[in-house]
Amino acid sequence: MHRSEIEDSIRCAACGPLVGPGFARGYGFGSDSMLCWQCAVDRGGSYDSEQERWVSPPRVEDVAREEH
Repeated sequence: MHRSEIEDSIRCAACGPLVGPGFARGYGFGSDSMLCWQCAVDRGGSYDSEQERWVSPPRVEDVAREEH
């Protein structure tokens, strides 16, 4: 993994691993927050791989409050 990919990554707002370029797909929310794939799915998110978009967003209310 290239150093710039690590620098462009952020931690999952719920469980902590890096999410971003070069890592598993995640769900971005707010100005600079993300959930890792597993947390997004566990929180009710549904991803359409053919359309490459989240068709049902995950619940983020609790982690969005904790970050501020």
